[in-house]
Amino acid sequence: MEKKVMKMNQGKSCQASLAFLLTFSSGAAIADITVTKVEGALPTDPMAAEWQQTPAEKVMVMPQMMTKPSLGFAEASISEVTAQAFTDGQSIAWRVSWQDAEPDMNVDVGRFPDAVAIEFPLAENALSMMGGVTRETSGKVQIIYWKGLWQKDIDEGFQGVRDVHPNAFSSKYWFAEGDTPHTVPESFKNPISHQWFIAKQAGNPGAVFTRSQPAQELVAKGWGTITPQPESATTAKGVWKDGKWTVVFSRPLSTDDPNDYQFKAGAKGQIAFAVWQGKDGNRGARKHWSNWANYQMP
Repeated sequence: MEKKVMKMNQGKSCQASLAFLLTFSSGAAIADITVTKVEGALPTDPMAAEWQQTPAEKVMVMPQMMTKPSLGFAEASISEVTAQAFTDGQSIAWRVSWQDAEPDMNVDVGRFPDAVAIEFPLAENALSMMGGVTRETSGKVQIIYWKGLWQKDIDEGFQGVRDVHPNAFSSKYWFAEGDTPHTVPESFKNPISHQWFIAKQAGNPGAVFTRSQPAQELVAKGWGTITPQPESATTAKGVWKDGKWTVVFSRPLSTDDPNDYQFKAGAKGQIAFAVWQGKDGNRGARKHWSNWANYQMP
C-alpha cells in the first residue's frame, strides 16, 4: 500500500513539474523591463552609480529540464536574476545580476566557471529555449554569452594549467620560446609552436590566447545548432562583489550584421536570460533559464 501511494505521489509530482514546465515555456512573457534614456556617457561599468537610478526588474529562472543533460528541480541553485537597461540613443547596456556565494572563474576536471547569457529573438516564432526544439520548427535567436573564465583572462591574463595547478610539471615544447615553465601566449608567439594547441589548430573559435572581450556573440535555430558569430559588436564586464555577480553587456542599437538583433527607438521587444553556476556543475545544457521578458525602449 505504501509503495502504491509513493508511486501515485511521484506521478503527481512529475505531472505538476511537466505542467509547470509547459506553462513556463509557452511564450507568455514574465517581466516588463524599462530601458532608461541616459544623458551623457552610457554606464558600462557594473558598479557605476547610474545603475541605482534605473528600475530593476526580477526575472524568474528555472532549471533546464527539457532535454538532456538537464538539471532537476532539486539541483536548482538560483530562482531569479535582476535585469536593468540604459540607452544613450546610440548604444544600449544591459545589466544582469544574481546571487552567488563565491565566484568560479577557472576550469579543471570537474570544475566549471560561472556564466550568464542574454538572448534576443531574430524571428517571431522563436522560443526562449535556443529558439525552439528542432531546426525545422525553430525561430532564429541571437545569444550573447559571458563567462567568468574569460573575465579572468581579461583581468589577470590568460589562465593556463599553472594558474590552476601552480606546482604542475612543465614539459619542454618544441618551438616555444624561453625556458620552462612556458607561459601562454608569451612563449608561443611562433605560429609553428601552436601545433601543441589542438583546439586552436582545429579552428575552435573558443581557443583564444589574447581575448579582447569576456563575451561572445552566437546564433541558434533549435537545440544543438549554436554557432559563434565571426564578428562581435558587444563589449562586456563582470564583477563579483558581496556574494553577487553583476555583468554588463553593451553594444550599438543597430549594426549591419544580419545575425545581430536590432534595437529600435520607442519599440517593444523581448529578452531572455540563462545562468550557469560553476560550483554546482552547471555547464552546457545544465543551466538555469528564463522565458521571454518584455522590454520597452524610450
